[in-house]
Amino acid sequence: MAGRDARARGTRLRRPRGVAVDAAALKRARLDAGLSLAEVAGDRMTRQAVHLFETGRARPTLVKLRQIVERLGNISIEAALADVDEDRLAELDEQQRFPELGTLATRLLRDVNSTKRTRAIVTYYAGRAVVNQAPARALTLFRRARRLLLRVAEPWLAAEAMDWEAAALYLMQDPSATEVGAQALERYRALPERQPHVEARMLEHLGTYRLQRGEHAGAIERYREALEVAGARLELARLANIYHGLAEGCRQAGEMRQALDYMERAVHFYRTEHDVRGPVSANLARAENDYGVHLMRMGHWERAEEMIRAALDHYEEIGVAAGRTHALLSMGELHQLRNRLDEAVDWTVQAIEHSQRLGETVAQATAYQQLGELWAASGDAAGFEACFDRALEILDRAALPERRAECVARQARLRTAAAAGRQ
Repeated sequence: MAGRDARARGTRLRRPRGVAVDAAALKRARLDAGLSLAEVAGDRMTRQAVHLFETGRARPTLVKLRQIVERLGNISIEAALADVDEDRLAELDEQQRFPELGTLATRLLRDVNSTKRTRAIVTYYAGRAVVNQAPARALTLFRRARRLLLRVAEPWLAAEAMDWEAAALYLMQDPSATEVGAQALERYRALPERQPHVEARMLEHLGTYRLQRGEHAGAIERYREALEVAGARLELARLANIYHGLAEGCRQAGEMRQALDYMERAVHFYRTEHDVRGPVSANLARAENDYGVHLMRMGHWERAEEMIRAALDHYEEIGVAAGRTHALLSMGELHQLRNRLDEAVDWTVQAIEHSQRLGETVAQATAYQQLGELWAASGDAAGFEACFDRALEILDRAALPERRAECVARQARLRTAAAAGRQ
């Protein structure tokens, strides 16, 4: 994603080679003509190839499509081609011009004369248009798109729809995101003519879901696999996402210096992409917050506050609610480290209220732990215990054993510290 030519290359990488055709129309034309697969194939291609084109499992080149149309004699090139501008939809998606993508998708979905294939593809892009701003709405669209895409023999895009279904679940802090994302990757890897760009994105997503569950070792493995799969073909935004994930995984593993190095790379890539494209992305805001956290925990408080405030400003600028809770928590932690407990409590309560509105399970549990720690620092034992009890209740309900174990350990450390302080 760097410059117009690079964006065009990225768009092409998303789709299998060949031209998009109406597979059902091709098969119907052959049956109407009373021809066998072998008769349509002739001596220029195999009958298996024609079968793959008719079932949507492969795409013909324009030359091969012309040969098929000539043999059929009862369908035009125009009728055989897909009736939706996939390149335009993919271009808007690749450029993250989501308002325009949503407008175009809405207009195409309102067309009562559109084919089933068109509706399936457009439904997928309608989900892409809103996934960051309205993940619950996007989840519904991706699930519908997946069903429709399978019916019209588009298994590649159906696997991608499932991958983004998992992404919507992740943004809603639903732990099932990991399982759904793994299924999407498995389905995609079973297809012919896979694109490294898409496979790397699925691996990156899985790394992010594992981080949410506190499984840093598995996350780091997935991110590194993504780099290996894609090789030198990754664009700036994808590289930034992967280095961002690697930084957080290393931070969770206690490798702070390595984490800071990865985080600096991630922010550099995000900001370079922003300079090229223009619009601020939610990923840039998330990276700024996480970079602020790294700096804060290394004692660089003023620089950390600058980065976290930049993240909050960018979340507000683009109207994205998902992820803002973490920036609010970061501000709370920063003020706690600077011994400004009243301000720290205020930021943390804002984070609890925000996570409750969005139904963010993990963030809500984390916020209650942070508030409990603040009450412990203030000498309020009852408030401390109540907050940690609430956090454990949330994590039990969400079935997150790794997160629960971390919460129990944190509670025990604070109890020990409080007891030592009383002696």
